[in-house]
Amino acid sequence: MSLFENILSEVKGKNIETLFIDYYDTIVHRKVHPNQTLRIWAKLIIKELGLDTTIENLYFTRISSSEYLAKKHGLDDVELPYEVLKNEIALRLINSNVLPPNKKEPFLQIFELADLESEQMVQYLNPNTIEFLKTLKAQVIKIILISDFYGPKSLFESLLEHHGIKHLFDDVYTSSQLGKSKHRGNIYSDILNRLGLEAHQAMMVGDNKRSDFLKAKEAGMNAFRLPHKKYLLKNKINNLGNDKTDLNNAIESIRKKTRKKPYMPFTEYIIFYHVFIIRLFENCTKEGIKDLFFLSREGQFLKKLFDAYQESVVLSPDNAIKTHYLKISRQASLQISFKPLEEENFNYLKKNYKNLSVSRFLDTFNCTENFKMDLAQDLQLDIDKTIQNFFNSQSFELLKGNSKFKTFYETNRASNREVFDKYVNSLLDGKTYNEMVLVDIGWGGTMQESIYKFYNKEKAISGYYLGLKEIYTIEEKTKRSGLLFSILPYATYSDHVLMANTQLYEQFSAANHGCVLGYSKEAEDFTIEVHKTEEKWLYDNYIKLHQEQMFGIHQELLKTMAPICYSDQMLNDVLCNFALKTGLLENRRKLVFLQTLSSGFYQNIGENKVGISYQPIKMGSPIKYTFGALLRPERFFRYLVKIKPTLYSRNKVLAYLFPSYGIYLYFKFNKWVRFKILKSHFLLKFNYFQ
Repeated sequence: MSLFENILSEVKGKNIETLFIDYYDTIVHRKVHPNQTLRIWAKLIIKELGLDTTIENLYFTRISSSEYLAKKHGLDDVELPYEVLKNEIALRLINSNVLPPNKKEPFLQIFELADLESEQMVQYLNPNTIEFLKTLKAQVIKIILISDFYGPKSLFESLLEHHGIKHLFDDVYTSSQLGKSKHRGNIYSDILNRLGLEAHQAMMVGDNKRSDFLKAKEAGMNAFRLPHKKYLLKNKINNLGNDKTDLNNAIESIRKKTRKKPYMPFTEYIIFYHVFIIRLFENCTKEGIKDLFFLSREGQFLKKLFDAYQESVVLSPDNAIKTHYLKISRQASLQISFKPLEEENFNYLKKNYKNLSVSRFLDTFNCTENFKMDLAQDLQLDIDKTIQNFFNSQSFELLKGNSKFKTFYETNRASNREVFDKYVNSLLDGKTYNEMVLVDIGWGGTMQESIYKFYNKEKAISGYYLGLKEIYTIEEKTKRSGLLFSILPYATYSDHVLMANTQLYEQFSAANHGCVLGYSKEAEDFTIEVHKTEEKWLYDNYIKLHQEQMFGIHQELLKTMAPICYSDQMLNDVLCNFALKTGLLENRRKLVFLQTLSSGFYQNIGENKVGISYQPIKMGSPIKYTFGALLRPERFFRYLVKIKPTLYSRNKVLAYLFPSYGIYLYFKFNKWVRFKILKSHFLLKFNYFQ
């Protein structure tokens, strides 16, 4: 006869009318140690409210508050009124400048939601107990849930609804709700009196010898104890471990999983995007940002990831961030930022495209071929000929002096500015704002600068980017942050590693639509677009499926990383090592796929090149650069990751002979020596060990 059959036999034999039953390690089990659940609660609170503190700080604040109140009121910690505990924690956080006073009410409101979420993500049902309860319910036996639980009845009812078993229980009682506990035994007589029951008419079933068995017996009740040692041992084991190890295992499992079929090559890049989205949400909650503009085209996929992340983690809809998708490009952004011709100096084009033809320059303004031919006849120029130092040339001066071009330039400039203004307002439904927060892939902030100029530098235009690797003139109103890597305020070890292969970050987040050339009243959705054949073919045949697979992994990561209480430093360390492996340990499938990607990489401004091109390192003294590479190899990582793909396109044998794994091991050794040994002994650490 099974354990639960024995209980059923006793229930029938003793004419039990009501069964009291424990919750933890009886109806449900936790995947983690009970204290870890409170650490997850702390993580959720910090993320939701953007608090500037650590998980440990908030966790110990809760533990200390509970201990203090229990001593003060002469109660067990689980007997404390939930609202009293919430208020004590809030006051302590306000006193230590962790919780702004204006966030006290939001903190109190999401407190229970965070407890609920943390419990839900670590609990699983005991199927044997559930079948037992269903049998009892069918025999019209009342079932009362009793738990020495820190939370209120409403929290427990929500948990039962989450598990789909609320209908099995006639009522729920918690220690926090009644101010009494099973541990002290005073809860039993209280509940018996509330229900008008004689003690012999009830039976308590649970796993704890003292709380569920002996104290119930002392109250005159029948009691049945379930095996407990296995779960005690499991909780002790769950108390062991390391957050960073758990995080590394979660990331490494994705890397290994995506190296195999049926996953497309490089789908592990979702790890980079996922971390970017985590940091984007956390930064926005800290800054109190309520609207985000995701810039096309990479912003389309980033917005999808952010919306899914936010839906997964936000506890209260009031704390959600509204997201908008703004179609723009470098070319379109330049057109809305151009000044009148006599004032415009075309600095961006001068800096990036010194040698241009007249025709390519006119493409910046989305000129028609007929108009270009008219200008060619007027100017008597070969407009397709590339001119060295174009902006200092006679041809450029002739063009600026041409009346047709002047009229076209001003008409085009005014039209683009007018339509863009209407376009942005349509996204906001008439809402006004003093700051516009942009989200994009990176790498410097060209479109941010252009939008800032569009608003005559009166409105703050800030930007969050996957990465920053170029420096523009930064003003107080044009702050920008690279959340995966940045050269601002200075580049660290991980920044150098993570900024390799930026073209891949762009391509894997490509959009399903073309590039925005400008804005027009007649155009659908305000935008004039063109989707180059190479880009469309690449998206339809490769990128679309690639993104679908990455999004699936993104959703998987939302679940696997949620209960891990990692710090941002842990995340950065794990991500850096992941980037080293991803960049160096490329198999044949990846090398072939890189060649395919190159055929669809299109630059929509300047010389309109197709294909990924790499700038070779400018070597000075070979000895100097060899020493530099051995001492600080991370600074050369962006070049190292391109050697094997380049070799593969020229000589596959040499590509396979390239010592990728040996280089990876040297990176690990170099970092260990520098940061674990030398850093603590040399004053020059401030030059070499950032």
